[in-house]
Amino acid sequence: MGHNTHTDTSSGFISGFIIGGLIGAAVAIVLAPQSGEETRDIIRGKAHEFKGKALDLASDLKDRASDLADDLRSQADELAKRGRESFETVRTQFNDAVETGRKAAKSKREEFETE
Repeated sequence: MGHNTHTDTSSGFISGFIIGGLIGAAVAIVLAPQSGEETRDIIRGKAHEFKGKALDLASDLKDRASDLADDLRSQADELAKRGRESFETVRTQFNDAVETGRKAAKSKREEFETE
């Protein structure tokens, strides 16, 4: 459940980052004191900067997702191991109980036969 909150927060951050970038670009175009060519150059530069930040963020998210997948895989392996161990314990106890029952039945049978 903690991971969902973290994922929601990351998604909210990414959405806010993208929306903020778009709003900032729109405001820059409207309020730009430079000529059209200078404004386009600035916007182009900001777009490249934004692209670099977006790629870095995507790389970070990919790394986090990979780490999370590794953690989940490790937890699943541990749970499977515990499940196998529990099954073996129960199976051993069951076999011991069956053997005890057989011995008790054999003992009673021999007791009846000797009477």
